[in-house]
Amino acid sequence: MPPGPLSGESGRHVRLRRDGATVSVREELVRLVPPPEGVSLGVDWPALEEELGSPLPSDYKWLVERYGPGSFDNFLHVLQPTSPFPPIRLMSSADRAAEILDQLREKEDIPFATEELLPVAKTDNGDTVYWVTRPEDDPDSWTLTGNAARNRKWPVFDGGIVAFLAATLSGAHRMEIFPNGFPTESPVFVPLPG
Repeated sequence: MPPGPLSGESGRHVRLRRDGATVSVREELVRLVPPPEGVSLGVDWPALEEELGSPLPSDYKWLVERYGPGSFDNFLHVLQPTSPFPPIRLMSSADRAAEILDQLREKEDIPFATEELLPVAKTDNGDTVYWVTRPEDDPDSWTLTGNAARNRKWPVFDGGIVAFLAATLSGAHRMEIFPNGFPTESPVFVPLPG
């Protein structure tokens, strides 16, 4: 099978750029959208994972430690372990997502069990990107899905959050829940104040 826009371990770690160069998805994300300087969150990952009741993917930890709270292209917010802004806190978002998913399930068919979905990012439009937490004990194998606030689609991305961001922001992948115009031709990361 010829390499597509993403190759190598389902696009989790290696990305084939359009110019033929092979780089890690982390390198590609940093190239596409440079992180802010001086991010220092001091996250207690074991305590967070214990509170959450689940391990978290290593690419997510890298992303949070490298970029901190903010938005990609003024639209997509990766949920944070801690934040002065409640809407982007991982724990409160996880609790709220479970409630919303249970309510949605009464009206529509959701292709995943509520306990299999853990939110990882939100948009300004109310769309949510979730980890599909299978297998539960191997977070670096989790895939992603998303659901728009105004439709019943659940597209899947076979990779982690960093691969997803690199593919989405480069234009190599388009999640159909996102509106036209995202991402822009020159995506940016906008850190939150404080």
